[in-house]
Amino acid sequence: MEKKQTFLKGALILSIAGAISKLLGAIYRIPLARMIGAEGIGLYQMAYPIYTTILALATAGVPVAISIMVARKETEGYSGDSFKILKASLFILFIIGLLLTLMVIQGAGILADYVLKNPQAYYPILAVSPAIFLAGLMSVFRGFFQGHQSMVPTAVSQVVEQLFRVTAVLILAYFLVDKGIEYAAAGATFGAVIGGVAGLIVLIFYYIAFIRRHDIKYANLLYSGESTASLGRKMIKLAIPVSVGAVVLPLVQMLDAIIVPGRLIALNYTVSQATALYGHLSGMAAVLISLPTIFTISIATSMVPAISEAQARNDRRLLIERLNYGFRGGMLISFPAAAGLFVLAFPICDLLYGAAEAGAALEPLAFSAVVLAAFQISSAGLQGIGKPEIAMRHLVITGIFKVIFNYSLTSIPALNIKGAAIGTVLAFCLGSLLNLIYLKRYTGIRYETGRMLKILLVTVVMAITVKISYQYLVAYDVSSHLSTLLAITWGVIVYGILLLVVRELDIAMIRKIIKGA
Repeated sequence: MEKKQTFLKGALILSIAGAISKLLGAIYRIPLARMIGAEGIGLYQMAYPIYTTILALATAGVPVAISIMVARKETEGYSGDSFKILKASLFILFIIGLLLTLMVIQGAGILADYVLKNPQAYYPILAVSPAIFLAGLMSVFRGFFQGHQSMVPTAVSQVVEQLFRVTAVLILAYFLVDKGIEYAAAGATFGAVIGGVAGLIVLIFYYIAFIRRHDIKYANLLYSGESTASLGRKMIKLAIPVSVGAVVLPLVQMLDAIIVPGRLIALNYTVSQATALYGHLSGMAAVLISLPTIFTISIATSMVPAISEAQARNDRRLLIERLNYGFRGGMLISFPAAAGLFVLAFPICDLLYGAAEAGAALEPLAFSAVVLAAFQISSAGLQGIGKPEIAMRHLVITGIFKVIFNYSLTSIPALNIKGAAIGTVLAFCLGSLLNLIYLKRYTGIRYETGRMLKILLVTVVMAITVKISYQYLVAYDVSSHLSTLLAITWGVIVYGILLLVVRELDIAMIRKIIKGA
């Protein structure tokens, strides 16, 4: 079979693909926000969580489950079983995806009128529904390749999917905006369908190439004798905890789409104002927060089979090393990202969206970059050691507290939309602590707190430097936009230099990635 990629190399490949995808995702929001306005973005964000909630419930655990099962079978030498797993999973996701798509189409009116309480959300919900079916099939192929520790097909399909999605979003929104913001938002959500078709085609081509490259003859493969139905049932059993856990976040986002605007309206904001403020939070600030998670999500995806492998070998040193690599890599990215977004919240929102007021939501939400990174990596660790139900439980707890915090804090007039941002940070802080406690209990890991403190100190110095640089440039009549870009550039340089000074820029890690060791 195909040569395995290392944990670090796999994370790098997915990080690059994720960076490209997220960059495209961030860039398109800028012209889209200017094209359809904050209210249009609000409608877009109301419909999208419904899609992601249903999608997560049906498919989120599939790549993880398939990758674990395929990795095990390949280790045991039963390559024939790997293809049985693929066949069973495709059949299951075809049926589930088709049924869910039809259910959303039929229930779009009910969801818009009675759940979101905004009839204008009907067309955006309707338009995005076919993407559920396509995403389900893509998740199967991605899990299959990840099980072989080959991240390239997943990476390329993600980039192609996003490229086609972004292009379709802007074209459709542009041509439909004159018909009304609900139609423009619907055109934007339909971009997910266009992207899904493109991504699935890419994965099918990779699969065909995989078969041809290895000259695979199914009759000559080694089988364990386990039936396809049995393997399918095992896949479902493994996928359920991850899927149930993964559905929590989209579900909470959907509840936010109901609760946050509702609490703002209770504070005497108009429907239009409340929708616009929600657009600032979920369609602008949250998009920026998602950028540093590119690396942590990539690490998490690569960590699951890598940690599972270390556990199967009973190699405790390797397991702890991989966990700490994951945490250190995540914090190296999330610490400076959170600091930069905090100190330049208003200038960044003005630069990207032409809406400096969105900085009010971004400022407190910036800290969620760190707790989200910790939560994602620790959850991957728990999944890798065979404890996905614990990660699921903690995500449910996090979701419950997020709803409670958001409802309570948004209701405070002095906080309003900032309350929802603070609630997100507090909830994921709690969830991360729970994950870290249980991960230590089951693995005996000694966290590298000393190294984390050094990275934090470097980050604080960098943040102060960035803030002073921005204020100095503005004081000398340099435009806010140019000052923001120059301050960010200077911050990256200072951060890199300081990491070298304190010896936290790991050259050995870079060499291992380059060599594929």
